[in-house]
Amino acid sequence: MTDEQATLLAIRQVIAELPEDDRAGVCLAALKLREVVALHNDHGRLALALVGAEHAAEG
Repeated sequence: MTDEQATLLAIRQVIAELPEDDRAGVCLAALKLREVVALHNDHGRLALALVGAEHAAEG
């Protein structure tokens, strides 16, 4: 298993343990993010990485 696969598995496990309403909210947010990435292709992927890095840097 790659590091990326292990990270994905860990995130999915955390989501699976959330209450149903929270899981639904995460799924909806992920769907919307996927739509933005699909609409903007490489720019969308880079923008998603930027926002993720910004949030990680906040601490």
